[in-house]
Amino acid sequence: MEHEKVKLPKRLYDALQDYGLPEDGNESWPVGTISGLYDQWREEESSILGTFIDGNADNQWLLIDALRYGYEAEPEPRWGIKAGNCYMIDSCLWRFANVTPELVIDCEADFDEKYEAGKVVNKLGFGEVVDLNKEGKADD
Repeated sequence: MEHEKVKLPKRLYDALQDYGLPEDGNESWPVGTISGLYDQWREEESSILGTFIDGNADNQWLLIDALRYGYEAEPEPRWGIKAGNCYMIDSCLWRFANVTPELVIDCEADFDEKYEAGKVVNKLGFGEVVDLNKEGKADD
């Protein structure tokens, strides 16, 4: 049975990379690996990995699945502005067109922060802020 790679928050993905854990999974003893990493994480102050699994069984299972089936980073949210079927394709001139979310990103008309896009929507008086990554998947 083929399993998809587990999508992890970017900061957790980066931390696992820093610890040298391969992305392809197939860890032969994931519980032992996690136990060993947990011992290292407890020694570090404010470890993202320790915080992620400490006292959270769902996250522990997610990490076990990541070591078993492989893992990848969740895509960072790419915020865009949508009005009807159109997306803003020029954040300087506030131009809209009936294009794909991928083209909005290619045109660099996306926003890193949701609140930035929200400020533009408030100035325009119309439109909605959308996560372009999710918009692209909704059309599949």
